[in-house]
Amino acid sequence: MDKVQLLDKYGVTKYLEETASTFMSNLTRYLNTGINFAFLTAVGFTSSFMKFLLGFVVSLYLLKDKEILILNIKRLIYAIFKKENADSLLKFSKEANSIFSGFVIGKFIDSVIIGFICFVGLSILKMPYVALISLIVGVTNMIPYFGPLIGMVPAFFITLLDSPVKAFWVLLFIIILQQFDGLYLGPKILGKSVGLSPLLIILSILIGGGTFGVLGMFLAVPTMAIVILLAERFINRRLKEKDIKL
Repeated sequence: MDKVQLLDKYGVTKYLEETASTFMSNLTRYLNTGINFAFLTAVGFTSSFMKFLLGFVVSLYLLKDKEILILNIKRLIYAIFKKENADSLLKFSKEANSIFSGFVIGKFIDSVIIGFICFVGLSILKMPYVALISLIVGVTNMIPYFGPLIGMVPAFFITLLDSPVKAFWVLLFIIILQQFDGLYLGPKILGKSVGLSPLLIILSILIGGGTFGVLGMFLAVPTMAIVILLAERFINRRLKEKDIKL
């Protein structure tokens, strides 16, 4: 009896064939899932980037005619409302604009810092595609708190093309970076920019993201700041009407 017949007799060959078949089936399924996920993520990221680019171009045109646009809006407001109400509305608009501007500038600074830290950290770890991954993480970081996690997905699959082990280390590094940004750096910078506490920032992002998705996460912080501003104005006015000083 040769070796092949001996293996057949004890069912070893059949077991190995079944094991190999199961392994290949699972591997194919996981690869298909991973490829589909990577493709959908890439499509979503590209779509979001194109929308951002379109918004940026529109903003440039608006900035070009900023003075004329502001003047026409003021004329319209004073034409519709009483002077006292128009003055209050314009004052609030300036404060809201200051909040949004502070948020965008603060978030831009935060994203540049996170992108730089990512570049330095991955360079020290000798990871591949350092510049590309750092750019992705920096851009997606414009979404408060959860930005690095969103950027982590394409970063992981890009590194996976080079090495699964390196992809794991990139994943771990970005998770740590996200914790640092979400719990310390982001709230600290944005808190100074929009005047909110870290707790309110995190809470507003969770509510905005759960309600309106990615756009809600981005607009949640300045929106919360404006809501707080309106609430403070209402409370102060009511206390003044009741002649109560606190």
